[in-house]
This record gives sequence, structure tokens and C-alpha cells, in this order.
Amino acid sequence: MPDLVKKITVGVAIFLIVFVVLISLKEKKTAPPQEQYTTPPVPYSLLNLDVKERELKAVLEKDPQNRDLLFQLGALYFESNRFQQAIEVYKRILALNDKDVDTLNELGLALHYTGKSQEGVEVLKKATTFDPSHQRAWLSLGFVLASSGRTEEAKPALKKAIDINPDNDVGKEAQRILGIIEKKG
Repeated sequence: MPDLVKKITVGVAIFLIVFVVLISLKEKKTAPPQEQYTTPPVPYSLLNLDVKERELKAVLEKDPQNRDLLFQLGALYFESNRFQQAIEVYKRILALNDKDVDTLNELGLALHYTGKSQEGVEVLKKATTFDPSHQRAWLSLGFVLASSGRTEEAKPALKKAIDINPDNDVGKEAQRILGIIEKKG
């Protein structure tokens, strides 16, 4: 009987070894090559941005003063961190309407992100003058001032953004920034 157990054990062991070898050979045949690209693939989102940019520019050729299309193009540049291009587009919009508060807000932020914070503050102050109820402009003004180390000047702008509506996302963000400033205070 012990000889039978030995034979079965050896048989099972041989079967398992053969099974593992066959499986590993099959995986090697079906595995994709490790280096299939000579250059890294372009991320899908960048391709989408390029397509969207070309589409907007094509439509703008037919209607170059369309504020909404220009704003979409500026936002596309802004969101992809191409702030200088966004600035150029926002200035085109402001040439059509120098009191466009949404555009002034975006221009002020783009200027800040290109290292022109003082110019951004001036633009944002203009936005809040044209529309004192524009909550996002107050938030942006407070953010740029705080980011520039001018925390005491930032506080009234952030408080104004909170006063307009403390319960929406803009008001909550203003509260968050103000809380950070006051902690460091």
C-alpha cells in the first residue's frame, strides 16, 4: 500500500510540474512585447484638447468676434495651463466689451499664474467695481492677494465673497482660504 501512495504522489507531482510548465509557455506566447512604442503615446485628453482647439478656431474664423466662442477658447487654454494664450484671448474679448466681468476674472487669474500678480489684482479690482455682486471675482481677488503674501488686503475680499453666499462652492472656498490666512495670522 505505501508503494501505491508513493506512485500516486509522484504521478501527481509530475502532472503539476508539466501543467505549470505548459501554462507558463502559453503565457509567454500571448504576452505583448514589452516595448511596442518608440515614443510614448499622447494621452487621450491632450488629443481631445487639440481637436477642441481646432474646432473652436475653425468656427471663430467665420465669426471672429463671437464672445462665447472666444471665452470657450480662453477657458480651454486656461484649463490646460496655457495662460499666455488665454490672456491673449481674454484681451480680445475685452476689446469687444471692456466690462465683461467673467472675462476680467479669468484674465486676472491668468495674469497671476504668469507671474503678473499685481496686474492681475488691478484687473480683478476692476471686475469687482463693475459688478460688486460678482462673487467669483471677489474670491479671485482674495486668492491672488493672499497668494501674493498680501493677506491683510485679501481678508475683506474673501469676506465679501462669503457675504454674497456662504453656502455655495465659491463661498465655501472663500471660507477655506480665509481660515488658512487667519490660522497663519
